[in-house]
Amino acid sequence: MGLPLYDAQSDPGPSFVRFAEMSGLTTRSDSHDLSAHATTVVAVRHRDGVVMAGDRQATTYYVANRDVRKIEAADRFTALAISGSAARGLEFIRLAQLSFEHYEKMTDTALSLEGKANYLSPLIQRNNLTSTLVVLPLLAGWDLAHQRGRIFEYDGAGGCYERQDFSVIGSGSPFAESTLRLGFTPDMTQEDAVALAALAIYEAADNDPSTGGPDFVRNIYPMLVTLSAEGFRELDQDVAAATFRSINDRRAESGGVAGGTLR
Repeated sequence: MGLPLYDAQSDPGPSFVRFAEMSGLTTRSDSHDLSAHATTVVAVRHRDGVVMAGDRQATTYYVANRDVRKIEAADRFTALAISGSAARGLEFIRLAQLSFEHYEKMTDTALSLEGKANYLSPLIQRNNLTSTLVVLPLLAGWDLAHQRGRIFEYDGAGGCYERQDFSVIGSGSPFAESTLRLGFTPDMTQEDAVALAALAIYEAADNDPSTGGPDFVRNIYPMLVTLSAEGFRELDQDVAAATFRSINDRRAESGGVAGGTLR
């Protein structure tokens, strides 16, 4: 396959948004949003990076899918998560990955983590202001220049905001955020951050009907991802299972009551 050729008037130049539109990589939709929705994802900073956790359920008026991956690696040190329209969100992740590669090929320079965060704003704006299939992403990663974990969240119009502690997206946000506010400390270890992020997803699933919790019958558990100097890493299924079984056992022992301590 050869490279596309453009005349002087139609050349998209370095703009990935224009290139994507002209190449048919994106579509516009004015239909009502009846697609399945992805739900709750959290990101938590700790002293050695960032931990992300996301439930696996997609819902409409019923459970449409129990095994959706809402967190993906954008590159070796960056993760991108989505909430909102599941189908459009998964397409958005693919476009984001392509946009980073497009920039690097056009400029022969790698984007910084902050640059990646800002680079997504026009993609979000284009999707959310021209379609009813709204997507709200969450970007987190290890900043190679500053040697620390960073988290970036967005509003519906593409506005980009950095969070210094944690961020939550999706329908279970009120319940997950309450857990994170009570449990977050800046000097947490990665192990502590994994436990807190998992608890936040558990609480969201326990109170929000659209958020999926650990499914012990089907052996499906929320995703747990770490971002550090070692890069993007998804924790093994066995680790996720043990983490959520521990939370569930504590709740079963107390009859479903959270108890006097957070964990």
